Amino acid sequence: MADLQAGRHDAACPLLRKSYRLEKRPRTLFHLAECEERAGRIATAALHYDEYLDALERLSPPEQQDEAARQKLALERRERLDADIPRVTFRLPEAAPKGTKVTRSSKASPDAVPVVLGVPMPVDPGEQWVRTEPPGGPPRDRRFFVNRKERLTIDLTVAQPGDEAKTVRYSRPLEPVPVLLPPAVDDGMSGWRLGGYIAAGVLGLGGIATSVATGVVAAGQKDTITTNCAGGFCNEKGEGAADRAATMGVVSTVALPIGLVGVAGVVLLLVTEPERVRLGRANGPTIVRRSTPVILVGASGRSEGYVGATWTW
Repeated sequence: MADLQAGRHDAACPLLRKSYRLEKRPRTLFHLAECEERAGRIATAALHYDEYLDALERLSPPEQQDEAARQKLALERRERLDADIPRVTFRLPEAAPKGTKVTRSSKASPDAVPVVLGVPMPVDPGEQWVRTEPPGGPPRDRRFFVNRKERLTIDLTVAQPGDEAKTVRYSRPLEPVPVLLPPAVDDGMSGWRLGGYIAAGVLGLGGIATSVATGVVAAGQKDTITTNCAGGFCNEKGEGAADRAATMGVVSTVALPIGLVGVAGVVLLLVTEPERVRLGRANGPTIVRRSTPVILVGASGRSEGYVGATWTW
């Protein structure tokens, strides 16, 4: 109770559970439900509130009177929790062997509980595990997450008898083993060549873009010059337009060949690009010897992870 009042739910709930197993008092059930609710395991809390209310019916009238205040709290909390409890529907494939067992568990409640198929089942929010176990076949676990108020449908899978043979377990550290690494890959491009690509690209795109932009500005001055100039004489506005047209025309004329030179540089670099050494064309793999830590490989069970391979470059 001290742990419960201090908010140490991970310590309080297991102790209350143990206490109820030792002595099945309804009041202990109430506090266990209260602990689970505060810990966020609202489906478990609702179950214990229901068990508490059922247990009250077996008490004598004086004992029921002593529990009147807690009974009222349990009814109120149970009704409030109902809307927030997630519900998950589990479905087996049609080809699943007859007699396949389906159980569910979680970190907080590691004991497996049977699953009713095709019916929305109340579960606690958070991480959950569901296991399928066909007759004579290996079990298969699946992890899933569910949030408050969520309604979820999970289509389960069943392992085939042959899948068990694929499971490999190492229970001790392995001896140092040779690790084959792929040969080094030469991308065929030096820093100078990369810089050349960048410089030529900027020069080409910048020159052409400048030529086009200044050419458009120069052409745009034509109407202003026509309107404000006559007989070789221009007013102030016409002179300004004429000066801008002349300046932009010169810039456009100079920028265009510069841009073409940049484009030509990019083409030249592409044509003279050396052939890259690709994976598998080097002289051979590199062998590195390294110590291997303890490895646990498995196709089933929560404590058995799935191991893949990673190249080290």
